[in-house]
Amino acid sequence: VGMLAMFVVLGVWFLKDWKTGYPAKNRVYFSYLAFDAARAAWRDFEEGETGEPARAEWESYVAERTMGELIEAEAEEEADQSPDGKDAGEIEAPPGVAMEDPWPAVIGDHAVYREAYAKDKDKAAPPLWVRFSNEQGWASKKPESSYDAGKVQAQLYYALACFALALGAVGLLVRTMRRSMRVDHEAYFAPGGARIPFSAIRRIDARKWQSKGVATLFYEEGGERKKAKVDGMVYGQFRPEDGAPAEKLFQRIRSNFSGELVELEELEPASAEGGGEDRSQGKPAP
Repeated sequence: VGMLAMFVVLGVWFLKDWKTGYPAKNRVYFSYLAFDAARAAWRDFEEGETGEPARAEWESYVAERTMGELIEAEAEEEADQSPDGKDAGEIEAPPGVAMEDPWPAVIGDHAVYREAYAKDKDKAAPPLWVRFSNEQGWASKKPESSYDAGKVQAQLYYALACFALALGAVGLLVRTMRRSMRVDHEAYFAPGGARIPFSAIRRIDARKWQSKGVATLFYEEGGERKKAKVDGMVYGQFRPEDGAPAEKLFQRIRSNFSGELVELEELEPASAEGGGEDRSQGKPAP
């Protein structure tokens, strides 16, 4: 049940990132770049020959700008920083943003932008960004990076993988719920349905019983050597409040068994003269 819940939650999480999460982050990322580019453009106007841009000049400049310019600049910058020196190649808009998308309209409002620039031009966040992001319900902090189509599509693959694992967990859960292990006065009944008489058991490997709640029985049936598991972690468990049913069952098998028992033996600490070290090893016991 825990595995099923985990895979379903992860699958929904990845699916949400593919469908809306990463595209939304791309919109936030390139919107921030638009406000940042607007600050640089206004500064260039101020430092130019004509000084601060006139209303018509600024509105015309912003109206001609698109997200595609920012996407291309981002791709070229990444290409320049690439260790193998590859060029940007064919540039595609990441999910959530289109090349022809305009800059946010508030940037083109000359009076509003002029006032915001005068007040916030030297702050970390570009002028009007905090106000705009709050109105959109976004965090005002710039996302660390954008997500290209490959990264976004990978979220879908991760989601499908998680849902496939969830189906596997459902199958395992159904299979486990239909099975049980039990004993009577003559035999052990394995989860798979096999009846194993105590007299047929020749060897028990109990080295993993204390750590994992699993033991292996080696028995004979029709002259053939076979093996079966006693899996206390899946069937029965060891909860004291339930009476530790798996432990009781295993002890019932051991008390009716007369073959070879292999279990971990804790060695005594070696003497100082021996210079040895403590360790556990498998040891057959009668």
